[in-house]
Amino acid sequence: MNTTFGIELLSRGGPLMIALLICSVLSLAIIIERLFALRQSRLMRVDILMEVEIAIKKKDLAAALEWVDKAKSPMTKIAKVALINSDKPKDDLKASIEEAGRIAVPQMEKFMTILQTIAVISPLLGLLGTVTGMINVFQTIVSEGTGNANILAGGISEALLTTAAGLSIAIPTLIFYNYFNKKIEHMIVEMEHLSVTLFELLTHYLSKTA
Repeated sequence: MNTTFGIELLSRGGPLMIALLICSVLSLAIIIERLFALRQSRLMRVDILMEVEIAIKKKDLAAALEWVDKAKSPMTKIAKVALINSDKPKDDLKASIEEAGRIAVPQMEKFMTILQTIAVISPLLGLLGTVTGMINVFQTIVSEGTGNANILAGGISEALLTTAAGLSIAIPTLIFYNYFNKKIEHMIVEMEHLSVTLFELLTHYLSKTA
């Protein structure tokens, strides 16, 4: 019953409903992927970083590298770059950490541009469907007159389906987009703090002076 109803809605809404369906599926897939990928435990691995800190304080570079290799997260990748370059002067070490951070940020922002685009174009596609639908309604009025109210009401209803669909996709997509953006901003601040802490540890225990 529900499947039949959904197919009927798609057919009544016209070709643009197919585009909106693709947008909705893509948006849902990205939201689920980002909810999983942006978990703090996947990005930070604080437990691993604590072990790295202990190893650095013991001046055991090999053990620290073993710990960062146990987890593939943006922060552990930064830590690995820092550890590999720990024998360099302070300025070079700092530059290495900053470069690793610049590489990590785009990984966190993956698919965000697509999600933003869906939030923007979905209501526009819906509005376009409504406009083309209303054009068909006016063409019906020209050819058949206004005597049959049922036909006109049905035509207007079908025209408004795409707008409703577009807004239904855009609103939750925009909510999640803003949520992910705030989460990414917060995590970038956390990563910067951890990077500074790592830099200070390495310069104190392992790195050469500039």
